[in-house]
Amino acid sequence: MFTGVRISGRHTPVAAIVAWLAVGGYAAVAQLQDGARPYRERPWPKCGRAWSAANRLRAELSTPPDPSYLQALADTDVLHYALQIEVSDLDPLGSTCWLAGSNTMTIQSKSAALSEFSFRLGDYYEVNGAFVNGSTPVAVNNATETTWGVTLDRTYALDETFTLTIEYSGYTVHLPEVWGSITVRTQDDGTPVVATLSQPYFAYSWWPVKEGDVGTPGDHSDKATLEFSIIAPDTFAVPSNGVLQGVDVLPGNRKRHRWASAYPIIPSLVAFAATEYNTWTLDYVHPGGTMPVEFYIYPELDIPENRAGWELCLDMIEIYAALFGEYPFIEEKYGIYNFPWAGLEHQTMTGQGPEEHNDPFNEYLTSHELAHQWWGDAVTCKTWNHIWLNEGFATYADVMWEEFKPGGGPEVLKDLMAYRRDFVRWDDGSVYVPDEELSVVEEIFNSATSYCKGAWVLHMLRHMFGDETFFDILRAYRTAYEFKAATTEDFQAVCEDFNNGESLEWFFEQWIYGLGTPSFDWGWDSVGINGQYYLLLSIDQVQSDSFPQFIAPIDFSINDSTIHTVFNDSDFQNFVVPVSSAPSSVEFDPDVWLLWGAVTETGYVPGPPTIVETSPAPGEVIVPPEFIEVVTITFHSDVDLNERDISLVGAKTGAVSFSLTSLTGVNPVVLELSEPLPFDVYTLTITDDVTGSATGLALDGEIDDPRNPRSLPSGDGVPGGHAVIEFGDVGVPIPAVSDWALAVMTLLILAVGSLLVVRQLHLR
Repeated sequence: MFTGVRISGRHTPVAAIVAWLAVGGYAAVAQLQDGARPYRERPWPKCGRAWSAANRLRAELSTPPDPSYLQALADTDVLHYALQIEVSDLDPLGSTCWLAGSNTMTIQSKSAALSEFSFRLGDYYEVNGAFVNGSTPVAVNNATETTWGVTLDRTYALDETFTLTIEYSGYTVHLPEVWGSITVRTQDDGTPVVATLSQPYFAYSWWPVKEGDVGTPGDHSDKATLEFSIIAPDTFAVPSNGVLQGVDVLPGNRKRHRWASAYPIIPSLVAFAATEYNTWTLDYVHPGGTMPVEFYIYPELDIPENRAGWELCLDMIEIYAALFGEYPFIEEKYGIYNFPWAGLEHQTMTGQGPEEHNDPFNEYLTSHELAHQWWGDAVTCKTWNHIWLNEGFATYADVMWEEFKPGGGPEVLKDLMAYRRDFVRWDDGSVYVPDEELSVVEEIFNSATSYCKGAWVLHMLRHMFGDETFFDILRAYRTAYEFKAATTEDFQAVCEDFNNGESLEWFFEQWIYGLGTPSFDWGWDSVGINGQYYLLLSIDQVQSDSFPQFIAPIDFSINDSTIHTVFNDSDFQNFVVPVSSAPSSVEFDPDVWLLWGAVTETGYVPGPPTIVETSPAPGEVIVPPEFIEVVTITFHSDVDLNERDISLVGAKTGAVSFSLTSLTGVNPVVLELSEPLPFDVYTLTITDDVTGSATGLALDGEIDDPRNPRSLPSGDGVPGGHAVIEFGDVGVPIPAVSDWALAVMTLLILAVGSLLVVRQLHLR
């Protein structure tokens, strides 16, 4: 079940979801001595494409061409793709094959005068023909190595729709500096495998399509429905997107596999593979019925353990549906198939493969790629700059699978997030991918930033909002952008809707667009005053000067139990925290809710004095015949002051005369009044000319609500700031909650008395 998130010692209850199952997780290097798994044995916190990139040298791709000769991506909206291809002459040694086909695009003009259209396709293919609306031939020009321009048959007005068919053929080209895009390899027994993996820019390597060029942000808001038929040798099965419409037997030992998807899709998520597979299907049962879950496995890998590993996805769908809402493509399917790379979340059909160092049946990989069906496929980042909306979300989702599956729990969550925190230390970059880094694929799919730090952003938001609100935010974000595309600003706006409309700019600016992570030196002490204990904290942010000053809610556990949260928003800060008993142990971020680079416990550094009590208390109502002859101000440490540093003023009676018994090394400060206070509203002001006797630091005096005793201790953690407290008559006092019963009884007595008087008068 959800246990709730502890903030300032409180729990946010949320409905039960699943029972817990114990799983091990890496927590600290010291645990290695107790049998914890070493780093090299832990699941790699990335998708397969990022794993692939990490195992190759960083290779900058070609500089994107000047797009000025092309129509803007926003000038057209592709509504539908009807793609037909045939693969033959498979050559695993050269990683290539012959590919011939056509793509008919249904396109809507978003320009007032559209006369050109551009698509991407490698220039190693020959364009055999281009036709508008089925039969009108049009001219095609090879503008760059990967981009073609089409002169349309006429000018199309805003919202006019037309079709464009591109017929093409040629030998595929393997792109070794990325992931192959389309490749021909073999299973272990030598059976050829032809398969695709197009993210981020490389759908052009095997089909003509509208998409952003290499190194550009792109625009994933242009999603389209899909019909896709693939002709391949008749011994091959062919997994792809959507629903299999049928398989046609063709002459020459060939078969045509016809797939279709009514859900909009981006080009880089369109995919297929063709080889000999063993297949089976299970049903995911949901409130509206059942959905097929299909599996395509290499025959040599078809053993019970591997089948069981993949079949866990049915339990994963159920848990993700409880957390995020029902599986997005419920009218079609989910599927997993073996292919030559580690993993990619092709819409409705995930490829998972036995690449080097990769187990295609790994539970982490399966949960991560499945989570992308919600975060990346149904809701897609609008441009590659915002890839964390895909990868950070899926990375945090696979952590939540471990947390919420049977036997998981808070300790599993803590261990895995501590493990993911270690990966962030590899890279000081921003989660947001700036334009100048988009031509380096490894920077888009950066394990430290796009994946792990992106997951940490969600983890910290979850702590700030609490479980119930956090999952409401995710579901609201999904509802707003399902089958569309979103930016970080869009997600931020949804979060702010759940934050009473208050800005979260401070959070997103530092964690998404800013560099690095905060590091802390901290120390603690304690003091007891008038029977109340206070935890004294000093916190110093010591990260590199090249990183920003971070704003961070930080949890501390007291005596291994109670959690208190302080809001660290200055380079050096002191906090005075009321606690229920004398602290004997204090732990920084005990439940692993904050992303930090390093934390070192040092000796406590005393800070400025704060006000912890006053008598009368803030907001206290003084009712005659009660008389006030002294006012007491208690600090957490001794102070030095002058009489002019304090004033007491009545709203009606004006300034009140008083004297102080001591001015140096005093605590509490006692104001001896010249005469008892008359009935009035009083404002007590203590200026920051008051200083600490031991530190010489100015009073930390800010008080959020001058009439609320819970506003004490005073201060914002840094020296400076006057304290303003109000007490006395405010008219008719509102009964406290504990007084309501007495108030109601009084009203009832008065009512009964009135009825008796009326009755007596009536009898007379």
